[in-house]
Amino acid sequence: MANKWDWPWAAGGALPALGLSFLLGGLAGALMAALAGGEGARQLSAYLSDYLILAGQEGAAARFWPMLWGRLRDLLIALILGMTALGAVGLPVLFAARGFLFAFSVGCFCRVFGGAGLFPAFALFGLSALLWTPALFLAGVPGMTRARRLMTGGGQSGPGVSWALLALCGGLALAAALTERWVAPVLLRAAARVVL
Repeated sequence: MANKWDWPWAAGGALPALGLSFLLGGLAGALMAALAGGEGARQLSAYLSDYLILAGQEGAAARFWPMLWGRLRDLLIALILGMTALGAVGLPVLFAARGFLFAFSVGCFCRVFGGAGLFPAFALFGLSALLWTPALFLAGVPGMTRARRLMTGGGQSGPGVSWALLALCGGLALAAALTERWVAPVLLRAAARVVL
């Protein structure tokens, strides 16, 4: 019988499967950013340079509610997929997509600014990823275990997502959005001075 405090790594192969999906998506994103060339690379360079100039002038602040929705949306998708047999395929696709987008975004900064691009990339993406990534895994791993049981005809038994785990995931998503709204712009201004 599952305890409401059971951790996701007790769920068998779901954690390695989702971790591998996230990693492979990240590798594809980094490769895609590295292969950018020609006119696309020039446009990307101009866009990111302009963005950092704007950030350095305190003009790049984003609104909080869209940020929060962006973080909660991924958790909601993971929870919904985990309630159906489709989650056995859908959750790895979701994790691969999140890994791709994260690595592609960081990779674009590194492609344009070299190693110094890690500073603005960390400010924009890395700091909040330290919060939203664990939340996504905490929501996705029990869902993957349940989805695999549903797909193989094992029924609804197995670990579900408890209210405590939902609260933890929601709190991490909220903290990620607050970090993106209040901390990231300050770090980004400092990173813009280093990079430009």
